Amino acid sequence: MAAGLEIVDVFVEPVIDLWADLGVSVDAPTWTVGDGVLAKVGSVVTPQGVMATARIPDLAPLAEGDFIVELAGVADPGNAGTIVRSAVAAGAQAVVFSPGSVDPWNPKTVRASAGALFRVPLTVEALVGERIGTDPHQGEPCDQVDLSGPLTLVVGNEAHGLDQGASVDRWVSIPMAESVESLNVASAAAVICFEVARQRRS
Repeated sequence: MAAGLEIVDVFVEPVIDLWADLGVSVDAPTWTVGDGVLAKVGSVVTPQGVMATARIPDLAPLAEGDFIVELAGVADPGNAGTIVRSAVAAGAQAVVFSPGSVDPWNPKTVRASAGALFRVPLTVEALVGERIGTDPHQGEPCDQVDLSGPLTLVVGNEAHGLDQGASVDRWVSIPMAESVESLNVASAAAVICFEVARQRRS
């Protein structure tokens, strides 16, 4: 509701009073369901007694801002949601879900984002500043590259990484111990996002 999504229906268990318990007034049909119903139809182990359906918003055509994170073929919904969460926490103004990436509204993506999906514009394309590609084996160390200007940080697929022919202006890497080959894409994205944030605070 705070994100401005259109609420279609609300379902509550008998013990829940939306206004008295949650301070929420909903301008949508509200249905009281029997005990245990939400546990059976929901996708969480322990439901909180209230559930709503909302209309899925369209992705914006173009990202705006000076720090954008682009998912290029990220397939795992948990990784995608975690990347969105890190991007928002580090100050990104938009997140791009390029073709071949998981649906941003996959239930696991939504849960992994911990609400961050509702606090940042989701788009299909970014034409913002320098395009920074991430790779564990090539490019300058991220802490030695100027990341303070307008940029789009592009992260690739979990198994194959970012295609070597990807449309990027520069490659960056994360300094790691020699015994470690690579990081999970969500972890790598978080490290670089917060390096961008650190440089912008300096």
